[in-house]
Amino acid sequence: VYDKDLTEDIFQDTFIKVIRTLKLGNYNEEGKFISWVMRIAHNLVIDYFRKNSRIPKFENSQDFDIFSVLKNTDVDIENKMIIDQILEKVKKILILLVTFSERNPGLARLLTREAFSVDETSLDERIGQMMSKIELLMKQNLQKYEQVTKKKLNLPTASAANLLLACSEGIIQQFVRSGFQDSPSKRINDQFEFLISALKAS
Repeated sequence: VYDKDLTEDIFQDTFIKVIRTLKLGNYNEEGKFISWVMRIAHNLVIDYFRKNSRIPKFENSQDFDIFSVLKNTDVDIENKMIIDQILEKVKKILILLVTFSERNPGLARLLTREAFSVDETSLDERIGQMMSKIELLMKQNLQKYEQVTKKKLNLPTASAANLLLACSEGIIQQFVRSGFQDSPSKRINDQFEFLISALKAS
């Protein structure tokens, strides 16, 4: 793709699509799980380029400056949309992770490393990589929030992302420890809303 921001967006869209598909019980592939995930990412990349190819492209010249058509009001509206959506996106990632684990106790045990054998070391590594990517994705969204609002969060973005992920993993751990009886979905929206709100500078 050759674009870091676009790559992160596609990764996020892939992750959300995988989680939603699994939540709906629509995963029925007979091949390897990772190959299925890679196909989803591949299709999202193709969709992007198809959509992008239909968007008119303009180049600056002496007679025309593309930035002259942009108005400050357009920028303000876009910034407001980003501000409204960016922290909601972080919360949505956390909620998807926890609710999916709740509906799939086997995965919850894997995420908390309660069900690993010697033969599953590679799976453990992939789960670790996935969690690291989720943390990085939240960190980047929090950084974007600071850039747009020109305000610093009450914690450094790296610490904030780590805290949020640690809380979600702790919630999943509690669910496993309860024998899958204590449903976390009934309270996670309020919990994550509180944590994210506490991060915002007053």
